[in-house]
Amino acid sequence: MPYSVYIANSAKKELKKIPQPWQGRIIETLGIIAENPLVGSPMEGKLKGKRKVRVWPYRIIYQIEKKEKIVKILEIGHRGGMSYK
Repeated sequence: MPYSVYIANSAKKELKKIPQPWQGRIIETLGIIAENPLVGSPMEGKLKGKRKVRVWPYRIIYQIEKKEKIVKILEIGHRGGMSYK
């Protein structure tokens, strides 16, 4: 059973700024994450417990809430301008 996907308001705003062809690819990737939340790579350091997935040249940062079966999309943005670097 797929997880529910919650997109933070800040991530929604960033998604709207992304050119249309990439928006579609990112939305497709959100569906993949809902089906298999472990698809992304685990993050380290101050972002430990979160995961990232690449939709070149963009990144999606998310957190899995296993008990609630929710994937929280925390950040969507161009990989060069993301704050986790």
